[in-house]
Amino acid sequence: KLSFSSTAWPILATLRRNETNTATSEAFARNQRHESIEMRPPGCGILTLALLAIKCLLGPAYRSTDYHVHRSWMAITHTAPWETWYRDNRTQWTLDYPPFFAWWERIRAIPAAWIEPNLLKLEGDGMEDVHESRKAIAYQRGTVMIAETLVLASGAWYFAKVLPSGGKSSSRTYNRTPSKVRTDWTQVSIAMGLVGNAGLILVDHIHFQFNGMLLGVLVWSLAFAQCGKNVLSAICFAVLLQLKHLFAYAAPIYFVFLLRRQCKGKYALQRFSMLVAAVSSVTLASVGPFLWAGQGKAMLDRLFPFGRGLMHAYWAPNFWALYASTDKVCTFVVKKLWRSPAMREGHLARGLVGVQEFAVLPNITPGTSGSIVLLAMLPCLISLWRFPTRRRFLAAVGYSYFCGFMFGYHVHEKAVLHFLVVYAMHAATSIWSYGQFLLMSKASYYSLMPLFFTAAEAPIKVLFVEVLHFLHLWFLQGCHGKTLPFGPWNGIVPTLSVVFGLLQAYIGMLHKLVFGEKMPFVPLMLQSTMSSLVLFVVWLRELAHWMRGMSASTIQVF
Repeated sequence: KLSFSSTAWPILATLRRNETNTATSEAFARNQRHESIEMRPPGCGILTLALLAIKCLLGPAYRSTDYHVHRSWMAITHTAPWETWYRDNRTQWTLDYPPFFAWWERIRAIPAAWIEPNLLKLEGDGMEDVHESRKAIAYQRGTVMIAETLVLASGAWYFAKVLPSGGKSSSRTYNRTPSKVRTDWTQVSIAMGLVGNAGLILVDHIHFQFNGMLLGVLVWSLAFAQCGKNVLSAICFAVLLQLKHLFAYAAPIYFVFLLRRQCKGKYALQRFSMLVAAVSSVTLASVGPFLWAGQGKAMLDRLFPFGRGLMHAYWAPNFWALYASTDKVCTFVVKKLWRSPAMREGHLARGLVGVQEFAVLPNITPGTSGSIVLLAMLPCLISLWRFPTRRRFLAAVGYSYFCGFMFGYHVHEKAVLHFLVVYAMHAATSIWSYGQFLLMSKASYYSLMPLFFTAAEAPIKVLFVEVLHFLHLWFLQGCHGKTLPFGPWNGIVPTLSVVFGLLQAYIGMLHKLVFGEKMPFVPLMLQSTMSSLVLFVVWLRELAHWMRGMSASTIQVF
């Protein structure tokens, strides 16, 4: 007879070998997943240097009239006494930024005086060719890159350092990721959203502006608020307003947050007085000398040119673009149905001062526009007043700039950068802002395309947007996991890429082939209307989210 051990042992040994093989396979799969989760992103320094090298290659690219605007401001501040800067009319590009930015142009003029002295001569001096010399272009481009690196890149590094990484995501992969790895992905995502922002690179390093430097001051202000240095945050914001006053849309958010966070407790009055003194000192240091010199009225007229009308020459992709498109459609329908050739046409986008008029819908005044902006911000202000947390403050600043862009008066298309960079910062730690940013960034980037109308930049702008947006998405997935935050609608982001790509093909080639020189306004109207439709849907989602947040101390976005 066979003993039990002689018959059962081979069977048990086989079962054990199978269990061991299965466990080994599962452990290998877990290790593979763990290695993919723990994969380290590139360092912020390497990323910044790589992007800086790419920006240097864009030096010979197309330059807009803003290149000559900033050169003229350098010339004005260099050749005229400061007491007359806001009354100087020697050039068509008069100074219309706040005093601190005027002083920045004066500082830029100091090295320019020995690098390329002809940069500081105005148009009437016959130096147009010299203004476009290699030395002149290199100096102008170089000051943009240096200012952006010193202010924005350093601000991104500091913000990523002080931002608490304890915010929870709904992604299981994110919650299983070790905290050190998650912090690395968060930091590089913030750096990519700021220094590697596709829209910012296109506008600053091709079109030519100093948005990177200005947004860097905003990032420093938000970083100080995140680590509890509220007075420094208020000072940075006051400096920002004296560099570019259009950032004032976030002033109500700052007022509510600082009042609730800083001015409380036994020494509330003293703390409030300290805030008032800090902000007032910055403001007086900026505008005080010009008021003393009698330039107050001239400065106000330059800073707030309400006579330019509701909309810019190219419609910014906001609510008023939809409003203007509706007016165009209503005008067409009325003419066809009632056969009224005498009906006046709306003058909406001729680039002239004071000609924007609607044919059917009511005209919008600056007061009406401002009231709508404040009304749209009301749920956010109530929510922040009730629950003044630092994360909620960051989200509120982004939403305030979103409202200012959607309903503001005479908004430029480049103002999308104001809210886009704030949402990019918050998207690294908030699954809700992650989803919102994916939608708004795609529409915002493509809304900037008409600024670059030359043939040489046609492939560059599309390539920049798609590649940099993909890289940023990859970094954000390192923070939140591979799954997009739209559930069954995850295909919406690639769908938008296809739709906007086809629209670019029509605008760049097909429209002229089909219509020739007829209906020249249609391509810009299609681009603006399509982008504004996407952004308006995103804004409605954001409004509903803030309305839910009025009565909740913690919701996912915060």
